[in-house]
Amino acid sequence: MNSQIIGNQIISLTTTDSTNNYVAKLVNKTKVPYGTVILADFQTKGKGQRANLWHSEKGKNLLFSIYFDSSFLTVNTIFYLSKTIAISLRDFIFNITGEYVEIKWPNDILVNQQKIAGILIENQWRKNKIHSSIIGIGLNVNQINFPKNILATSMRAISHREYDLKSLLDVFLKVFNSNLNILKQKQFENIDIQYHNHLFKYNKWSLYKSNGSVFKAKLNSVNNSGLIELNFNDGQSKSFDFREITQLI
Repeated sequence: MNSQIIGNQIISLTTTDSTNNYVAKLVNKTKVPYGTVILADFQTKGKGQRANLWHSEKGKNLLFSIYFDSSFLTVNTIFYLSKTIAISLRDFIFNITGEYVEIKWPNDILVNQQKIAGILIENQWRKNKIHSSIIGIGLNVNQINFPKNILATSMRAISHREYDLKSLLDVFLKVFNSNLNILKQKQFENIDIQYHNHLFKYNKWSLYKSNGSVFKAKLNSVNNSGLIELNFNDGQSKSFDFREITQLI
């Protein structure tokens, strides 16, 4: 595995369609060092999970993507990259704001049940093996007004202070690089413990929606493949992919 340090190279953009798209195009054109970070003031088509758009005011938030050498991970362990990023975001936001921060499967970070950050990982494959990953992160920092139909918050909204975006990015990258050492050492059990300790509605009954129907289930775990494992009233348990089910707040 390439011994990469995330953030050794940071490319800053004023506007792009999406930082993930920018990285993908750049990688196709030229040799991009692993660990490179693409940072944008504004995205015209910022991407969220399930083909959703990520809404962000210009110059108010951290919108960035990381080109990552994930070749040391397999199909069965690649979701630990997502878990490591989620843990890093949670640690980072908690350490700065002191607020209780939760990880909502599959890719959201919540404060007071409101979304403060999102993760979108797009993996590149070669010969049926994972070659690299583009990690997209959106973190609400200084924005305080959000669309009425979106339950969202920001670091400024919860701490009532404005932040310097570049300084925040530097702090986050230090946290992420530190947690990556745990991932690189394949301490998957350690990652699972941290992840589930802060998992939204973990081991609690909650409402879920699948195929148009809403039902109650208890969140048992998120397994190494990224599937959510639910227990039901009748003692049955079942695993779901994020495309099959939505966890309701």
